[in-house]
Amino acid sequence: MRRVLIVGGGQSGLQLALSLVAHDYDVTIMTVHDPDELHEGRAVAPQLLYDEPRRAERKYGLNFWDDETRAVTDFRISSSGEMPQFDWTGRLDAPAYSVDERVKMSTWLDLFEAQGGKVIIHGATGSDLDHLSKMFDLTVVAAGHSGLADMFPVDTTRVLARMAPVATAVAYVEEVGDDPDLEGIGVDLTPGLGHMISWPTYSVSGRCRLVFLTGPADAALADWPQRISPQEHLDRMLGLMREYLPHRYETYRKASLVDSQAVALDRANPLVRQPMVRMPSGGIVMGMGDTVVVTSPALQQDGNNASKAAEIYLNSILEQGDAPFDEEFVSRTFERYMAYAGHFTGDIAWLLHYTPAYVIEMCVAADTNQALADRFVNGFNDPPELATWFTDEATTRAMIKGELPAR
Repeated sequence: MRRVLIVGGGQSGLQLALSLVAHDYDVTIMTVHDPDELHEGRAVAPQLLYDEPRRAERKYGLNFWDDETRAVTDFRISSSGEMPQFDWTGRLDAPAYSVDERVKMSTWLDLFEAQGGKVIIHGATGSDLDHLSKMFDLTVVAAGHSGLADMFPVDTTRVLARMAPVATAVAYVEEVGDDPDLEGIGVDLTPGLGHMISWPTYSVSGRCRLVFLTGPADAALADWPQRISPQEHLDRMLGLMREYLPHRYETYRKASLVDSQAVALDRANPLVRQPMVRMPSGGIVMGMGDTVVVTSPALQQDGNNASKAAEIYLNSILEQGDAPFDEEFVSRTFERYMAYAGHFTGDIAWLLHYTPAYVIEMCVAADTNQALADRFVNGFNDPPELATWFTDEATTRAMIKGELPAR
């Protein structure tokens, strides 16, 4: 029986661990929080999973909350301020779902141990991994933006969006009765702030709404205090809504947090790292998820990328059989993953961040072209398909003009 160590207890790490246990691998998870600490702890980054990335969850019976959380069926995109004006809603071909990671990961970690997985509640350092990598057939780091990510050098050969650091303020709030986006994603683009994004989710107290503000770390979110209460955090978010999106503020002005830990502040640098580190002892450590690929939260790909990484890594591990997990294995697996995740770190990310003229024209045209609106929003479920047309200006303009069918 092959032995696998996974450092990190998030979406990618636990999904991979649970699916490997289902295939009779000897799997150890090393993470800093036990299930109770996860469930009672502070909220973390927003997560939304579209239908295609949820395939592996369904296959391995990990989608426990489908009947608890609202199915996300619509995707509204609106502009404000001095931007060209548009306000339209695309329809998803299959629903997306969101579950607070505090609920999901605490449940999964309990399940992993119940199914025979080994759990070590302890942080890991580079020197720890140097020792541990010789004790396991494969060592995978899926520890998010932790210090372990710095072990993996930034891959300067990748086509990156070259985006500035991004700040994101998150709050889980009780559902608001007159919310126009009650069963859908709402995205508001506003100069000076960035994006206000919300969607229905399921948290520690049941159904609720996830709301977050995300934008350049040196803009409206730049001076966010490090030590404020959760209520002060929400009040500060509402203040920015009142300043930049007064009509959304009117919807949420009486919003209340679902619990005393229901806020988070995240700072991220979109990038791609090299997927492998050769340790001094000679062992190989492989990176996975947002340890090695970080996208802007505005692109809504964090959960998708984590789930697809676990699925793709699992398939590569199973294909490898008894062969060694060597450099060729790591390279091949990561390239498969980047065939999916690479689009939102490259051309698509650049287009959505810098919005050249034809992208704005497409957004305006989608106001009166439902097929175009639908195809665009479904691209968040299938980035490779989105890249086939959205990254090509001539093709996109032909769709805008009706010279090519949008769907």
